[in-house]
This record gives sequence, C-alpha cells and structure tokens, in this order.
Amino acid sequence: MRALVIALALVLTAPVAPAHASSEPPAPVVFVHGQQGSAQQWQSNAKRFSTNGYPDRSLHAFEYDTSIPTNDHAVAGLEAFLADVRARTGAATVDVVAHSRGTTVLHAYLADPARAAGVRRYVNVDGRSAAAPPGGVPTLALWGSLQPEGAIGGATNVYLTTLGHTETTTSAEGFAHVHRFLRGRAAATTLVLPQFPSTVSIAGRATYFPQNDGATGLLNAWEVDPATGARRGGPHHSVRTAADGSFGPLRVNGARHYELELVRDGELVNHFYFEPFERSDRFLRLQVSRPGGIGDQVDRCPTHTALTVVRNREWWADQQPADTDRLELDGVDVLGPAVAPRRRQVLAAFVFDDGCDLASTPGVVPPPFGTLPFLTATDTHLPAAGGVRVTQVARGTGGRSRTIAVRAWPSDRHAVTVQFKDYLDLR
Repeated sequence: MRALVIALALVLTAPVAPAHASSEPPAPVVFVHGQQGSAQQWQSNAKRFSTNGYPDRSLHAFEYDTSIPTNDHAVAGLEAFLADVRARTGAATVDVVAHSRGTTVLHAYLADPARAAGVRRYVNVDGRSAAAPPGGVPTLALWGSLQPEGAIGGATNVYLTTLGHTETTTSAEGFAHVHRFLRGRAAATTLVLPQFPSTVSIAGRATYFPQNDGATGLLNAWEVDPATGARRGGPHHSVRTAADGSFGPLRVNGARHYELELVRDGELVNHFYFEPFERSDRFLRLQVSRPGGIGDQVDRCPTHTALTVVRNREWWADQQPADTDRLELDGVDVLGPAVAPRRRQVLAAFVFDDGCDLASTPGVVPPPFGTLPFLTATDTHLPAAGGVRVTQVARGTGGRSRTIAVRAWPSDRHAVTVQFKDYLDLR
C-alpha cells in the first residue's frame, strides 16, 4: 500500500482537489508567527495548502521583530501587509492564521471593527484566550501543550494537547482542522505530496534572527553528495539577495540534496543544509545572527565545527523511549533529558565545543542556552575535517530517521545550519 501511495504522489504535478470542490477560489491566507518565529514555521502547512488547491499567490507570511517587547509595531505592520495582500489579489477579505505571540497581535488588530471587517476567518493557535471571537470574526482556536486549558468563547475550540507548542501549528493534525474551518470540508490529503523533481523551485529570504530584517549578500546554491555533503561541481545558482533579503524562485531538483551558502563582507560564511525539497517552497528562511546576537554565544576556533540544528517540531529527549527524539552526530546522540526536556519546547540545538578545549561534556547545556526560550546547546567537539552525518530519529514514528550530511567547516570562519523538516514524508 505504501508503495502505491508513493507512486500516486509522484505523478501529482498539480494540486489535489476533491471531486466536490467548489470552483470558487480560496480566500488568501496570511500566516502570523509567534515569539522568535518567522515564515519558517509555516513551510509545511503552506505546502499542504498548495497540495490541496491553493495557488502560491494565495499564501502569505507576515513577519515582525519579536525582540521588541511591545506589539504596536507588529499591529501597524500587519495592517499595511493585509492591505497590500488584498490590493494585489483583488480579494475583499483574507483568512488569518496566527500562532502564540501572533495571536496577541491579532487580538489587538481585530479590536478595531474597520480592520476586523477585512478578515473573513481567523485561526488562533495555542495563544490568547478570550471571552468572545476577536472582533466578532468567526474563529477556530487550536490548543496545544503550552495552553492546554485555553478557550475562546463562541469559537470552535479544538484541543491537541499531546502536541508541542509549535508542533500544534506545523502538524498534519493541526492542518486538518484549519483546512476544514477555512474551506468547509476536509482536506483531500494532509500529506506534503511531492512534485516531479524537475518542477520544484525555492524562494525566500535571508534574515537576521530574531528581528526578521533582511540580510544582504551573495547566495550560492550547490548540489551536494547526500552521503558526505561534498559539493558536486560548481554552484547551480549565484544570486545576490535583495535589500529585504529576498531571493528566488530558484529551480532545484526535488530528489537531490543542496547546500545554500550566504557570503557577506566581513562576516562568517553561512552554510545551510536541507533534506530534499520535494515540493516548491516559498517560505524558505536563511537565518543568521547580527554581531551581539545569539551567534556570539557560540565558541569558535579553527579546529572544530559548530552546527545549529533546527526542526519546527519540538525536540523531546526526556520521554518514554517511543516518544523521545534522538539527534545523532556520526552515530552519537547529543540530546538527553537535560539538553531537550519537553518543558523547554526546544526547536533549535546549537552544537559546539564549549571553551574550545577539544573535549566534549555530554548532557551539559552551556550558558546562556539553558535559560533561552526554544533554544538549547550541547558541548560537543566536532573536528573541522571531512564531514558530519546529522541524523534525527523522530519520536512517535517507530524509530524512523532522516540523515543530512554536512561538511565540517572551521567555526572561526563559518557557521553551519542543518534544517530538518517537521514531518517525515513518503520517501
């Protein structure tokens, strides 16, 4: 059966639509992220919407600076963003899906009746509670493990409390509820179905974390050997990012592995490695750190490499074996109960040689990472030679794994980010 599903998926070059689908085009969807978030949290569900008949021009992500403690700038920015989406699409109203802090932004935005009139439906994910739907807009509220007892009076409240805080909004389970609410029917599929490899393209932005300001530089895209991370031939693309950090669309092969390299004058060279892009992606984010930012907390020296491993599904390393994640570097698990407990809601792990002492101290989280939201770190010495095989063994999947091979770039001049998808696809 699984082989049949894969075979059917590979012939789908157009979005799936159920037989009873309306010819009426869907309303544009605008995604709003939470604290320290970006469009990256919406990559998977944007692909699920695309699989279910939404054109790319109908899917939009609003980003704002979450290092600012107040939300006035986000509300004002959202107002301009939604007006632009309506103007460009010709739609009178839009649907909005917001997560975590983004729900606070939306409650403030929808408090103005004139603004609320431009929103057709609203999805509130694991964030603010309220006595009534914000602005009177029809509302779906999804509640995950961070807000397990949340509620919005008069809304459709759905409780997914076995899921992590971010997982609530990136998961197939969450998508199924959102699609039914927005479209009035079940999704044809909650899978991210692949396109023909030759039809896939990627686009996005290079940004500073967590401000979401654009980072400008030269972006090179290399095909790499999936077993070693070594580059194959010259770059497939060499483009400069725009003033807002945007790039693309760039054509890639959806069955192959790629490294994206961002080169900026006077800064570390950033290398980004991914699983194959089996479906076109418009929400790709290449996140880098400004001087004085989180990157300065990573000890760097010419003898070791430093990795940042990202997955928009929380890493849990303190549960029962079947519900515990493993993150293995050349076969050695670097997580553990102290590094990624469920309560920390960890989305990114910084792996580096703390103190550059050529030694590792397993299970110890170097400061200040033990106190930062959604982030963790582990003191692990990885020699700057050859490559590193980075493997996730995902919880709740019966031990299924994925591996991304990267080069072991010296950390005094290079930064390496490894991004796993937050789902295990059909391959």
